Amino acid sequence: MKSIFTSVLIIVIASVTAAQSTDTASAKSKVYFLRNTGYIGSAAAFKTFIDDQFLCRLNNKRYTVHEVSSGKHTFSVQFGGTTLKEKAERFELTLEPGKSYYLRVVFKNGAFVNNVYCEEITENTAKKELETLKEDTKCE
Repeated sequence: MKSIFTSVLIIVIASVTAAQSTDTASAKSKVYFLRNTGYIGSAAAFKTFIDDQFLCRLNNKRYTVHEVSSGKHTFSVQFGGTTLKEKAERFELTLEPGKSYYLRVVFKNGAFVNNVYCEEITENTAKKELETLKEDTKCE
């Protein structure tokens, strides 16, 4: 009788643990950063940030994929430095579990000011752009 109870207890604990790990995985969202900024500024890697924390260097004609916990987050990109500058534009987005989000890095250059920021794009637009980009899996 004791061995049957022990076996049932082990099975229940294993199923609860498996269910918890599945819930944790589904509580994540995928965030794609896409960069295809053209010739100007193409020699330098842009630095990407989530919640003011350095994430990755992103070169031109590349994209990165990141699993991020669901909820409200801020996303930023800048030219140099691994510490987010106070003047950097921040893009706020609330992530839902199990969904994918696509952020395009935009570089605007002008006579007096150069500006780099990220904007959300649709999945259809992102899929077309992803065909022309190469995934950066090293993400330094």
